[in-house]
Amino acid sequence: VQQGTAEVRRLRAQNAVALQMLTLGQRIGVMMDTTTRLTSSFELFEPTFDAAALTEQALRNNPALLSARATSNAAATDLRIARTAYLPSLSFGVGIGGSVYQAGDVDPLVRQQLGNFQGAFTACQQENEIRRAAGVAPRNCDLVNPENPVLQQDVRSRLEAENRGFPFGYTTQPATASVSVSLPIYTGIGRGLSIQQARVNEEDSRLQVRAQELRLQTEVAASVQNTRTAYQAALLERRVREIAAEELRLAEERFRAGVANSLEVVDAQTRLSEAEQREINAVYNFHRSLALLEALVGQDLRGGARQ
Repeated sequence: VQQGTAEVRRLRAQNAVALQMLTLGQRIGVMMDTTTRLTSSFELFEPTFDAAALTEQALRNNPALLSARATSNAAATDLRIARTAYLPSLSFGVGIGGSVYQAGDVDPLVRQQLGNFQGAFTACQQENEIRRAAGVAPRNCDLVNPENPVLQQDVRSRLEAENRGFPFGYTTQPATASVSVSLPIYTGIGRGLSIQQARVNEEDSRLQVRAQELRLQTEVAASVQNTRTAYQAALLERRVREIAAEELRLAEERFRAGVANSLEVVDAQTRLSEAEQREINAVYNFHRSLALLEALVGQDLRGGARQ
């Protein structure tokens, strides 16, 4: 019966180890085989920590406290911004601009320009009729004749040259400058409500920081005490395990001498096994307390404690 019970406990322990190995892999982001063996050793050392120094380090490095302080600083900034709603505002403006145009097809522009020459050409012909009647030499009207190919080509060339300014050949506009002053006189109750809300948020965040500091001081002191207690308990369990090992040795010698039966040896083995288990648990509790203390302080405490 006892052997069967021991087998059940062994199977449950193996299953617990496999599950913990999977959990460890999940936390470090790697799929770990359940048969993986951990090689790190956890030594027992005396925690000669200064609670005051650790508290000071925790107040400087604790992530939760640093986050609360950042939130408090942001709330204080929001309050200062809200108060600026009562201050006048001064605005300056300077503008520099330009314009550029480019036609996709110059033919309509050419026809429009040549149409403008039609009136001048008609007037020139009428003037030449008068000049002929008066015996005066006529003027050359081909210079303004819209049907003249030379004039047509000249107008087209000029318009095409003027149409090549895009995108940098722009025409600048006069620079502008403006100055405006705004003085808030009455904006309803929204401004006052915003300031009151910002003040409440700032006060609340400041008190949150203070509460975090007090909680951290208490938890660091308690964690230091728990670590020291766990160390003393581990030492006691080690001593108990050494005594149990000595009792087993004596029981085995008594059994070999014939003054003790096998039951006494089995009982001594059981007590040693239980003492070893309690020692393992005590060492685990010590390192667990130390890990909690490191989380509060925000830095590694194992290297410095061993030196």
